[in-house]
Amino acid sequence: MKKIIVNEYGSVDVLQEVVALKPVPGEKDVLIKVAAIGVNDPDIVMRKYGPFPTMPHMLGGDFSGIVEQVGAEVTKFQVGDHVMGYTKRGTYAQYIVLDQDDSLSQVPDQLDLIPLGGLYLTALTAWSAIMKNGHLQAGQKVLIHGGAGGVGSMAIQIAKAAGATVITTARS
Repeated sequence: MKKIIVNEYGSVDVLQEVVALKPVPGEKDVLIKVAAIGVNDPDIVMRKYGPFPTMPHMLGGDFSGIVEQVGAEVTKFQVGDHVMGYTKRGTYAQYIVLDQDDSLSQVPDQLDLIPLGGLYLTALTAWSAIMKNGHLQAGQKVLIHGGAGGVGSMAIQIAKAAGATVITTARS
């Protein structure tokens, strides 16, 4: 399989495509054929400035894909399931392995996996701000700055679904 790693900090020029062995799932793991990944601000900052726990390092957090293989003790997923999720182990690869209890969610097969590849971290950030930390309740009003951006657009949808009145800012 192919994956993209970094061996040093810097511009996009430090990204290197390498050939690696396809990961093998453990007893409670799922092997995912990656369909799409998100490139988020943390990836860019880490690439430029680090620090990486080890070198070489594979960047990436959120992804979408299809379960290709499951470990013997996996009960939550089956081969062929469409999934999206988040991991701190890196996602810039054709295949990744995650424990079935990691941040991994099954999605309906009819959904396009490409846009889902960059959705998890954005949606989680918005949900954390609006619901977990903001304790938003139905009937409340909320001001969301940057409503045209990734996190802002997700926050708008989450707040509306929670029954709030949304006011937002965006560029002209």
